[in-house]
Amino acid sequence: MKNILRNTPGEKSGSVDGLNLFFGALLGANLGTMQSLPLVQYGKLVVLLAGSVIVLRMISTSERRAKVFALVGAYVALVSANFLVPALKPKGMPDQDIYKLVATLAIWLVFILIAELTPTREHTRRK
Repeated sequence: MKNILRNTPGEKSGSVDGLNLFFGALLGANLGTMQSLPLVQYGKLVVLLAGSVIVLRMISTSERRAKVFALVGAYVALVSANFLVPALKPKGMPDQDIYKLVATLAIWLVFILIAELTPTREHTRRK
């Protein structure tokens, strides 16, 4: 039973790739609904989200776990501040859009952490 709950390295890689593909598309769909955002604010948001995607991807690829988890913590604080502190919120962006982006990023982070922290096992073939 214990082996059923563990992924092989290939299954883990497929899970992470699928999560990244899905949530990347979801972020793109969210950005497509922000026509009322001024260009400068839109640009800042794109830079912030690009950094988020890079950090989330680094969780899956870096061998230096402590460095990456510190970076994740710093980026969560940065993103949270930009969406929760009134003076830093993107001007012209409705609160509902902010909440959707925060929910998307938070769910993505949780799923990636689950995929990365779940133990893996070597693939064995049955004879």
